[in-house]
Amino acid sequence: MTWSKHLFPHGPLTEVIPGIWQVTGSLRPAGDGLPRNMVVWKLPDGGVCIHNGVVLDDKTQAELEALGTPTVLIVPNGFHRSDAAVYKARYPNLTVVAPRAAIKAVAKVVPVDQACEEALPAYSIDVLTPDGLKPSELVYKVKTATGHVLLVTDMLFNLDHMPGVIDWILRHITTSTGHFGVTRLGRWLMLKNGVELAAWIHKRADEPGLQGVGVGHGAVVVDDVAQQLHSAADRI
Repeated sequence: MTWSKHLFPHGPLTEVIPGIWQVTGSLRPAGDGLPRNMVVWKLPDGGVCIHNGVVLDDKTQAELEALGTPTVLIVPNGFHRSDAAVYKARYPNLTVVAPRAAIKAVAKVVPVDQACEEALPAYSIDVLTPDGLKPSELVYKVKTATGHVLLVTDMLFNLDHMPGVIDWILRHITTSTGHFGVTRLGRWLMLKNGVELAAWIHKRADEPGLQGVGVGHGAVVVDDVAQQLHSAADRI
């Protein structure tokens, strides 16, 4: 598959927190359905780290490259791998990393150079393993000039309600819209112990310097971040 065949509608590259950029794209050619996020930031060596790569149009890809050379691609789990191979083809020197538990699934579409747990600390990225979560994905603590941001993928959603039939499914079956927190689908597929995960999230919320929480689906949390995390934990 070529780059252009993976190009679906997407929004602009936006600095959502100082030093952290995000693009929201679609999983469908028509631009409808479940939105997904790519997050990028500059690494200490001047390169760029990409979390959950999304294929971009030429203009937006040039804006990303203006931040620095793509150096590391984090494929966050076995579900968010669709654009990983074309990113590696476009940037052959890109280091592809995935959580140890997801390497087997990710390697079906793109070779994985290293596990996140081993590779990312060298780039000043803290790799966190949430208590109470089945081995599936990790949480990344990304340092900024004045604090840090937490990046999750499917553990927490932050989607508004959506128009059409897709909203009925997401709202009533998977409970994926209308709140920031763990979805019903997340409980089924990812949750091992809700009490442990809630306690873990409460601890992250109380850490000083927390500026935001990026999610794989939905808006980045930047207002009342600690309180929103506490509320998400209380709803588990």
